[in-house]
Amino acid sequence: MRQVFKTSAAVLFAGAAFATLSVAQAQDLTPAMKDLVAAANKEREIVVTWSSNTLGGPEGAKLFEDRMAKLYGSTVKIKWSPGRSMPEVGNEIAMRYTNGLPSPSDVYYGFSRNMADLLQYDLFVKAPWKDYAPDRLTADIVEKDSFVKVQTAYTGFAVSNKFAPSIPTSLNDLLKPEWKGKIATTSYGAGFEMLSSTDMWGPEKTIEWAKAFSNQVSGLLRCSDIDRLLSGEFAALVTDCGGTSTMEAIADGAPMTHVITPETAIVSFFYLAVPKNAAHPNAAKMLTVYLLSPEGQKNIGNMRGGMDVHLLPESKTGDRIHKLEAEWGKKFVSADIDWQLHNEVGNKTQRIVKDIITRGK
Repeated sequence: MRQVFKTSAAVLFAGAAFATLSVAQAQDLTPAMKDLVAAANKEREIVVTWSSNTLGGPEGAKLFEDRMAKLYGSTVKIKWSPGRSMPEVGNEIAMRYTNGLPSPSDVYYGFSRNMADLLQYDLFVKAPWKDYAPDRLTADIVEKDSFVKVQTAYTGFAVSNKFAPSIPTSLNDLLKPEWKGKIATTSYGAGFEMLSSTDMWGPEKTIEWAKAFSNQVSGLLRCSDIDRLLSGEFAALVTDCGGTSTMEAIADGAPMTHVITPETAIVSFFYLAVPKNAAHPNAAKMLTVYLLSPEGQKNIGNMRGGMDVHLLPESKTGDRIHKLEAEWGKKFVSADIDWQLHNEVGNKTQRIVKDIITRGK
């Protein structure tokens, strides 16, 4: 999932509009939040290890550092370093924790399925999140007192307006003859654990569809390879790992459409969690609180293709979801950590579907 922060001054300092409110906001901090800021300032820094396309990379880290200084009186510096994939970073945190070593990142950024996989290791601190921001860090946002939703992700696909024979409105549209040879998918079967869940199509229908769909697929891409749709090599990527790269391309003016169909009316989440072996746990918690504040979410939403948490009242992502729910007359399923833990059928079927659609590609 790629997320590139806009580099223009207007966007990089999107939070500046809030500057005149800084003193008032600092005065409005809860007692627990004031204590947290004081403890964070003693730690002096936060180390974050994630990709250059996650939460704005180094530019985002600098913005968040500056804004926490103005809003909270923070003196904490954020040290960003490039990280590997989310599962790899999670595994490294687990390995280091087991061996009594500090975490490579004070904050772990991971997908709901990554978090569900890591639960067995009991790696992350529990915190009184609601005491820090009672109106923001509610039970809808925080899971198991450790995992804080920071972004919503769609289950959809990317379509080239220039090279696609049509804009599909259902997954079955992709089985039409005119789509043969024009579709790419991922080598890891992204998104099909959701489609094959009992909340969506279920295993039997998904497998039957996958058999027909595999005849339409002519190549395998990473979800960041949107340029290969723009060149005309492919006309669609199904699925596109949450839609971030597609939304980035659209934000840049590319002739593309991000498609969500009624069959894929399901959302998942990216989370922040503080490892028990974090070197700077209080500073990490302060950053997490900031990123769930109205300003933090606005800055994330202003990223190139960025998506905020749809459960919060001001969410732009929420606006799109609510419009589709009204149009379809159905609610989106929320694939949070607990949902992932109980999606044994979908996870098992996803591996079958992956083999079907990637065989020989």
